Amino acid sequence: MSKENQYGKIVKKIIDVFADLLIATKVSYLPSPYYTLGKIIKTLLEENKNLNKKQVKKALYDLKKRQLIDIVEKNNEVKIYLKEKGQQKVVTRSIKLLLDYKRKEKKWDGRWFMVFFDVPEIEKQKREFLRKYLKKLGFYQYQKSVYIFPFECKKEVGLIKKIVEAAKYMKYIIAEEIEEEEKIKRYFNL
Repeated sequence: MSKENQYGKIVKKIIDVFADLLIATKVSYLPSPYYTLGKIIKTLLEENKNLNKKQVKKALYDLKKRQLIDIVEKNNEVKIYLKEKGQQKVVTRSIKLLLDYKRKEKKWDGRWFMVFFDVPEIEKQKREFLRKYLKKLGFYQYQKSVYIFPFECKKEVGLIKKIVEAAKYMKYIIAEEIEEEEKIKRYFNL
């Protein structure tokens, strides 16, 4: 594995540590999100035996340079705080983890959870970003601005509305019957 690939995996794992914290605390944004440096290093080294402290520290300092995190020494302890940009990345990751979990672990109850939106033409780029974002999270594109998920996702849609600007135009609906259901069921392996 190349150094660049290894480094990217370390960064992703650091973001996952924060995403796990977000999910565990069941809040949409962490008021003062932080981990101690020691806790992050310990968590990553326990989960990944082929990593070392130096690699993790390098990845953390790069995230600081990219202004995703802030590293502060306070009371003889090094704390890592998420900055706003970092919070958005972590919230996106936690939404993805929650939706993936629902797809793997939940039993489908026959209902469809839909989001639809009507973003004004003047904000066309934001509309395209929202479409790509919903696909990335695992939603099925039913029509150009209508997306479907097979499990309840109101909380996740609320989080999307907080971090994606064009999502303010989104609406959430629950449907018991839709056309082309068999095709969508195959997409979600139901």
